[in-house]
Amino acid sequence: MQNEPNHIDLLIARVLSGEASPTEKDELNYWMGESPANKRLFEETQRIWLKGQSYLSASEISTDRDKIKNQISQQTNKASKTIGLPSWLFRVAAILALPIMLGIGWYLGSSEKGAETQMCEVTAPKGQISKCILADGTEIWLNAGTTVKYNPSFTGKTREVQLDGEAYFKVSKNKHKPFVVTTKHAQIKVLGTVFNLKAYSGEDNVETTLEEGSVVFSLNGGTSKPVTLKPGEQVVYNISEREITIGKVETYLHTAWKDGKFVFKDADLKTIITELEKLFDVRIHLENESLSHLHFRGMFEYDQNIFSALETLERTTNIKYRMNGRDIWLQ
Repeated sequence: MQNEPNHIDLLIARVLSGEASPTEKDELNYWMGESPANKRLFEETQRIWLKGQSYLSASEISTDRDKIKNQISQQTNKASKTIGLPSWLFRVAAILALPIMLGIGWYLGSSEKGAETQMCEVTAPKGQISKCILADGTEIWLNAGTTVKYNPSFTGKTREVQLDGEAYFKVSKNKHKPFVVTTKHAQIKVLGTVFNLKAYSGEDNVETTLEEGSVVFSLNGGTSKPVTLKPGEQVVYNISEREITIGKVETYLHTAWKDGKFVFKDADLKTIITELEKLFDVRIHLENESLSHLHFRGMFEYDQNIFSALETLERTTNIKYRMNGRDIWLQ
């Protein structure tokens, strides 16, 4: 029998997802009987798996399994950087990722004593979208280059999540414990709602776009009056100008990334470049800065490659491109 961790992890994933053969089931039972620690790992993984089943459909599980199998080794290494979690929980997260999760997001739950004091961190690297499901049932989609941190037990009076990047939230309602998202410059407070929040470090704006329910947007430090949004509204805070603007928007233009699409309508080239750099993990340079003010409408899909995006620009404009590794020059 093979006892290498990768083999056992895959075996557990196949048993939990119903794909294991009778021989594989016997092999896993033998392995669990070898030590209490082995049995504990399986039981904890099974507990989290069963809890996660209520949030994911069979079709989602099937689709996500195919996407994650080619990434599990890389993501297991990334998981080791998570702050303060027991080492066995990293393996649970990696095992669960095989059959049930999109990108590098995973559902994390723990009955370990003291877990309520720990923080979990989930990251979507450039070029990927991730999804995670919190213990309260809240779903979070992470756009490329985004990190969220949270206390998995949500102790205290609020359910708090820290965000750097862009995320789409579908918050489970709990009138007794508001859901709060904090960023470097602002925070958003809700009871149960659906909204998009964009707050990348190094970018000029913090944007909140509301699809359903209601959210309260406020600047850190109470430097301005809180803003309450209605569905279809967006609040934008310009960091350098310290100005807040509110208006009606086409929400899909700001949330389509969740479905793997970058949709833009009358967007300038500078904005498009910023998104393409995150989406394809490249560096794009303008040989003529005046190009940055050109405006476009259209759509790029996340499953395309950078060449398709560049060729689309080239076909619809006079812009030409050249590449050297991950650096791209537009002229």
